[in-house]
Amino acid sequence: MDNVVEQFNIHYLYIVTPLNNNDTDNMLIVLSATTEYEREYHIDEDIVLGYICHDDYSAEMAQAHIDALNNDKISFFEEKSSWGVDYTGFLPLIDSSGKHFALLCVDIDVANIQDIIRAYTIENIIIITVLGIFFMLLLQFWFNKNIISPITNLERSVSVFAENAHEQTDPSKLLLDIPTLHTDNEVEGLYDAISQLSNDMHSYVMNIVNMEEKVSDLKTQVNYMDMLAYQDSLTKVKNKAWYDKTSQRINEEIEEGSAEFAIIMADLNYLKKINDTYGHERGNEYIFGACKEICQIFSHSPIFRIGGDEFVILLEKIDYINRNTLLSEIELIFGDSANNTSMEPWQRYSVALGMAIFNAESDKSIEDVFERADKAMYKKKAFMKAARE
Repeated sequence: MDNVVEQFNIHYLYIVTPLNNNDTDNMLIVLSATTEYEREYHIDEDIVLGYICHDDYSAEMAQAHIDALNNDKISFFEEKSSWGVDYTGFLPLIDSSGKHFALLCVDIDVANIQDIIRAYTIENIIIITVLGIFFMLLLQFWFNKNIISPITNLERSVSVFAENAHEQTDPSKLLLDIPTLHTDNEVEGLYDAISQLSNDMHSYVMNIVNMEEKVSDLKTQVNYMDMLAYQDSLTKVKNKAWYDKTSQRINEEIEEGSAEFAIIMADLNYLKKINDTYGHERGNEYIFGACKEICQIFSHSPIFRIGGDEFVILLEKIDYINRNTLLSEIELIFGDSANNTSMEPWQRYSVALGMAIFNAESDKSIEDVFERADKAMYKKKAFMKAARE
């Protein structure tokens, strides 16, 4: 233990047994290692085997030793005693019977630790500062070579091109003279883009008439893609995305006070049964056929498929005025269809319908009307199910 203290510059290395957590006579010194200097000058020579410290340990420190003795692992404690301020590590010593009988303690002078940390901190700051200056100089050199100088040359060439191209009517003179750049970075990419732009300008000017036709074709394609984006692929009516877009318009009209509409929710019955019994192809026929009947009755209203078996009908203008008549007609059609036993099961359309009318005094958005129509539909659906049973 003396050699360990000398080799690792440890403040104290000793074995103690805490006796109690009183303010005095609370610690038994079992063994204490000393340095050659301490032995030569008889420092702490009165600390011998069996020495009981009188008032060297406070009650708090004594309790910390007792807690560490009862612990199965190494624990640590910042200790202030008559020998100084140390950072202490405790290792309980256990005999063959499992009894914790003493603590092996290692004290490291806090001041010594702070000196080491301070020295390493200063050293690291110096290293970081030197490296920072070096990399800043290196980065500045790299910027000058690969970015600033090439961009300056590129800017000069573009300025000359802009002066020559001003009100220029001869496409053959719209040429950009740029010095070749090889920087292997974004500047070279910019050079390539500008060079390509100069070459493309000749083709663009010479074919500007043809471009007008291409733009027209592009508009047609955009309109077609827009139609596909908002159209249900099976029934060809509008989809949930278009319903959300239409809802924005309706909500704006509600805020302006000009809204006048009603919503009919339509939910197909027996779709799961048809899919499970006859396959999804027949289920698709069932959905398509029911949607066709809805479209024929509500020919002046937008119809949206918002789910697998759910449709929304937005009644405005003439269909809003005739809403009750139209609702009676569609209910009659679906009632006859559902009871027509001469048709195939997937051709006997059964639909639960629920209608709600916008009320300017209570409805704040189209969602309020939608929810009431949805509740009315489910109420109708429950009634139809009860009637079947």
